[in-house]
Amino acid sequence: MGTLARRPALPLVPLLLLFALLAAGCYNNNTGETNIEGFVNMTLPAFPQQGAHAVVVFSEMHYSPAMRSQEGPRILPPADSVPVTGREVAYSSLEDYAALSIPEDYAAAYSASAAKELYRVNCLVCHGDGMAGDGAMSQRITRGPLPADLMADISTEALPGELFAFVSEGGRQGYATILTGRPSTSPMPAFKSLLTEQERWMLVTYVLKTQGR
Repeated sequence: MGTLARRPALPLVPLLLLFALLAAGCYNNNTGETNIEGFVNMTLPAFPQQGAHAVVVFSEMHYSPAMRSQEGPRILPPADSVPVTGREVAYSSLEDYAALSIPEDYAAAYSASAAKELYRVNCLVCHGDGMAGDGAMSQRITRGPLPADLMADISTEALPGELFAFVSEGGRQGYATILTGRPSTSPMPAFKSLLTEQERWMLVTYVLKTQGR
């Protein structure tokens, strides 16, 4: 009986040498372009700032760049072009957000089952089943604010537009940081980069209904 040929292990020395060269080189985290001592040029994975986090660490597929990297090439629209459906309006203060109400067309299209699934996928891990801020991730956060208790007075008294601002910008802390002109350091993602405007309003409606409003 024949035996299966074993693939030789990759020598350790070349790997150590490669790491040493990378450590001595110049790496651009925005483009991935790497130059080593002026004689080697290569392109490595890039980690530009995205939304509330420099590197997206959530495991859900729609947060991962792996899915986007496998999409076929496509022609992008010209810079600063506006889609025919219009561009989402940006607001400069919490007072501007507070004046908003749930758009009528979004309210008419609201689906309780779709909203529950949006919450399960995007929010439950931190805010928990009962929205008390006791999701599984809350036990792993060692610094920064804990997930908000959405059933507490501070949340149940927030206006729909204010909730929309917090969902869009990474919670109260994320929004407060952005107002100072700095990037958000909140553990909550800025969902304006991950969910559509309608999906964010659907989450707001779901929270309001769960709160009994």
